Amino acid sequence: GDPGPEGDPGLTECDVMNYIRETCGCCDCEKRCGALDIVFVIDSSESVGLTNFTLEKNFVINTINRLGSFAKDPKSETGTRVGVVQYSHSGTFQAIRLNDPKIDSLTSFKEAVKRLEWIAGGTWTPSALKYAYDNLIRDSRRANANVTVVVITDGRFDPRDDDTLLTYLCNAPNVDVSAIGIGDMFEQIEENESLKSIACQKDDRVMGMRRFADLVAEEFIDKIETVLCPEPLIVCPDLPCKSEPAVASCVQRPVEVIFMLDGSERMGQENYNRAKEFIENVARRLTLANGPTDERNARLALLQYGSASEQTVGFPLTHDLTVISDSLGNMTYMDSFSALGSAIIYAVNNLVIKENRRLARRNAEVSFVFITDGITSDNQLDEGVSAMKRAEGVPTVIALGGDTDEEVLRKVSLGDSSAIFRGDGFAVLNKPAFFERFIRWIC
Repeated sequence: GDPGPEGDPGLTECDVMNYIRETCGCCDCEKRCGALDIVFVIDSSESVGLTNFTLEKNFVINTINRLGSFAKDPKSETGTRVGVVQYSHSGTFQAIRLNDPKIDSLTSFKEAVKRLEWIAGGTWTPSALKYAYDNLIRDSRRANANVTVVVITDGRFDPRDDDTLLTYLCNAPNVDVSAIGIGDMFEQIEENESLKSIACQKDDRVMGMRRFADLVAEEFIDKIETVLCPEPLIVCPDLPCKSEPAVASCVQRPVEVIFMLDGSERMGQENYNRAKEFIENVARRLTLANGPTDERNARLALLQYGSASEQTVGFPLTHDLTVISDSLGNMTYMDSFSALGSAIIYAVNNLVIKENRRLARRNAEVSFVFITDGITSDNQLDEGVSAMKRAEGVPTVIALGGDTDEEVLRKVSLGDSSAIFRGDGFAVLNKPAFFERFIRWIC
């Protein structure tokens, strides 16, 4: 017979590379900041609270995400190495060391940060500065590396501590120090002077803010990024995608994941079904706790909400995959209105705490995952966010589609734009890149 019609042209090399970049996100241009040794000194005292301590850890992770090439070998002369000191009362220092051979990738560093547990004691800031230099910097700094210390504290230090140690890092050669004070008290002259002492009297290295949530705000991360890496080199390699090795999920610490599923008419039955499938996939992907008293691993809960008086507990906090799967199968779509504030209050009072009894495990991170476009009644929204913060809740938002209420999303995410997961539609929930990024974030 006659030759058939000419077919469509095949994919070009650019098409293939674009597909790879969109799928795995690992062929993008890379920021290189030279050899950096960075040490975060973070306040883990009782006054900070678990929620704010988690925000401190998120700040550390979000900042390092910006700095490009991570040293794969702690002895390497190039790349970024990061250490963390968390401190509370005398002698209660915990550290991630700059030269830890187990910290050989950004993933392993994030895992180490997330394993840090709130100490909840006093505030011995001067001693923490001495500890940071003596144990993390002095003997392990690289000769050609820029050394920067970022100190975060929420208040005055214990008077029993040695205040002459506030300037301890200023006596160290070639160490740049930034001090971040959080809370109204730093508006007082004497307290601001203590921050200046920490920062070696450099006014541009003293930063104050009223709330811990401001730590993870995009504009503040931009500011810190400029301090840590003022003149980055942008390199765009033409390399095949590589992925970091998979890590176990939520096995090193207790995590309570509470899904808040919008059951309003805007959701639609098809998207509702996709959201339920996503929740079950998360349950199957995470390492679930062995029981209600397991001090590691994850438990899940689900609340579907509609109007101010419509809240349905799909399942309370549980480690039982069968319960999760069966409950999801039995849940029906509300097809109602949306009152997110009332739903948060209900979740706190019925899933986290009930009749003055805490249902979440002691020392567990309580992670609220909101599946919503943010278009909701503003009634009791502020009260709901406050209730979540009092319950030491850490928010994550999944906002899909182009029609969203950005003000509500910012409020619910406590101003942390990196905690908002976006996509064109609910089909993205089944995309491996989106799913794995969500799992890494939660854990």
